[in-house]
Amino acid sequence: MGWRDRRKPRRLRSRWLPGYWMRHPLTGIVLLVALLAVIVPLEVRSIHRTHRLDNYGVQAEATVREVHAQGRNSYVLVAFTTAEGRQVVAEVTDYRWSPEPQVGDVATVRYDPADPRRNVRDVRIGAGYLEPVVVIAVTVMFGVGGGVLLWRTRSVWRQNAEDWRSGHHFA
Repeated sequence: MGWRDRRKPRRLRSRWLPGYWMRHPLTGIVLLVALLAVIVPLEVRSIHRTHRLDNYGVQAEATVREVHAQGRNSYVLVAFTTAEGRQVVAEVTDYRWSPEPQVGDVATVRYDPADPRRNVRDVRIGAGYLEPVVVIAVTVMFGVGGGVLLWRTRSVWRQNAEDWRSGHHFA
């Protein structure tokens, strides 16, 4: 009988401590599902907005009121009159002016008659279906692949969590 057998048994750590649940496979699955639940609806919304603009959009001449050049978060405030005669001021993030837009410039925009303030795009920008579809495909691919990997190695992860809880871990 060695000294390891004679020592006092350790008290098990709580399952609520981060050391346990961060090692548990269910945590990874929950994070993957949360990732899918956030990214996929956002991209589906983007596809829906693009579909609305392409199929129901109306063109109008818009005048630039403000230019906010902030790198990737740049946007332009434009004013235009809808087909119904209503004046609208909208924020356009999808724009392509060359040279950079200036206050007072005139551009043709396409707007959604159901939501002219929020769904506006410069007509020189094509349909934006490719980016959301690629993001959805990559997210689903990593989500499913990660889920399969976690499922296949769940016993290892579960044993690692239990070893940590009992104090027999190496990390």
